This record gives sequence, structure tokens and C-alpha cells, in this order.
Amino acid sequence: MANILIIDDSSSNREFISSVLEFEGHKILQASNGIDGIEMAEIHDPDVIILDIRMPDMDGYETCRIIRSHPLAALTYIIFLSAKGEITDRVTGLDTGADAYLSKPFAPEELKAVVRTGVRTTRECRNAMKDGLTGLWNRRAFDSMLNHEFESAIRYDYPVSLAIMDIDHFKSVNDNFGHDEGDLVLAIIAAMLNKIARPSDLTFRWGGEEFVWLLPHTSLENATIAAERLRSTIESHHFEDVGSLTVSFGITDVKKDDTTETLWKRADEALYRAKDNGRNRIEVAQ
Repeated sequence: MANILIIDDSSSNREFISSVLEFEGHKILQASNGIDGIEMAEIHDPDVIILDIRMPDMDGYETCRIIRSHPLAALTYIIFLSAKGEITDRVTGLDTGADAYLSKPFAPEELKAVVRTGVRTTRECRNAMKDGLTGLWNRRAFDSMLNHEFESAIRYDYPVSLAIMDIDHFKSVNDNFGHDEGDLVLAIIAAMLNKIARPSDLTFRWGGEEFVWLLPHTSLENATIAAERLRSTIESHHFEDVGSLTVSFGITDVKKDDTTETLWKRADEALYRAKDNGRNRIEVAQ
């Protein structure tokens, strides 16, 4: 089953497409205009978006451009569906960021086949950006997502905080209990991080025992509160066979004169201070 978002101003079109795809077992989301569709794409992260070109206020081309500007949506398969079938329209749609183009009237079997291709393509792309052990985004994904959030924070003047977390003395876990037990610890801590993180937050396994937490629309103070919740949750948890573990954090937020490099450097230096100051603590870089 996949999540399919249909963005079309015609309710009859949406219902017909829904009936075709629901029979395949997919979960269907609907939006009647581009603005609502953009919001739903950000919230629900669909596997495939079926997007009509001709809509009032915001057409499919502009809707596609905005959706594609978000790094997560760059991995979503977008199908343009329209009565317009000329070559120039197809080229415009594909240049805008669509992956496929179907002209009305279409055969239901053709739509189902294109959607199956889209679901498969999206999931393959996402898997390449995910850490296989923890299910968090990987380091490759971090670069594009950080750039997007950083640029948005500067452009629209909203807070974005960055936290780097490291498991204290993790090497001793692998040395004393084996790498399988170490992998289990990493997976459990990743699950704890995802449970505390909000849906709008982005969580990554940076590598080894290091994790990154990107918090859009979050002040440094609130990011520190969230990190403390996670730190205390991990400290109080009993890891079977291993026992107790702790983590250290370095946290900062985006400044007006920042680059992504200076932002990362501050958080990384704060993490080293947390380690030097005894571990199991949070250090904040103002």
C-alpha cells in the first residue's frame, strides 16, 4: 500500500482516480487546489502525487515547482494529469519537475501502471537516502535538507536549531557485548529520538554513534528543552544486557551571518565541550 495525493480542482476527477487506485489498496489523499496540495504534501509525504495542470489561482506547474523546492518532496514521484496533450505541454511539465505525464482521457490500467512505477521509484530513492540500520535519514540526505532549511530560515527569518548527539563510551558497548548488541542500541536510541522529535523535525544518523537533529521553527531554548527530554529518557532507560547509557549534545541555531559550515562547526564544538566537561550533558553554542 502507498500514499497517493491527488491534487485536482474537479471533485469528479478526484473521486474517479480515487476509485481506480483504492481498488489497488492505496491510501488516497485529496486536495482541491495547489495551496492545499502543497500543505498536504509537506504533512503526509506521499509516495506519488497526481497533479492536474489547469487549476484556478495556482496551476499545476507552479504547484509542482513549490513542492519540488522541499528536499523531501524531491524524492516523490509526480504525475501530471491533464486534457492538454501537446508536446510543448509535456515538455513544460517535465521541465517543471514532473516524472510522468498522462493525458485525459486515460485508461485506468495505464494509470495504475504508472502509479506502480512511481511508488517503486520513490521508495528506491528514499531507501538510498535512509540509514539501513536505524531508518533515519543518512548523511547524504542531511546535506540537501540542511541547505533547504538554512536558506529558508535566512530568507523568511524564522528560527532553526541544530543538535548533534553522540552516545557516550559507545566503543565499550561493541567491545564488551559485540557489534550485534551495539546495532540494537543504535536502533533503540534512534527510535527514542524519533518518538520525541516532532513530525516537522528531521532526524539523521550521521555515522557510527553520532546522530543529528534538525529542528525547523524552533528557538535555541526550545531545542535545548527537547534535547534534555531525550537525554534524560536515554539515561533512565535500561538497555537489556548492556545496562545504562548516556548521551552528550552540542546545540546551536542559525544566525544571520551564518553559513551551513559555521552553523555545523558551532554545534560540533559544543558537542566536544560536552564530552570534555564530563559527558551526559548538553552544551549550547549561542
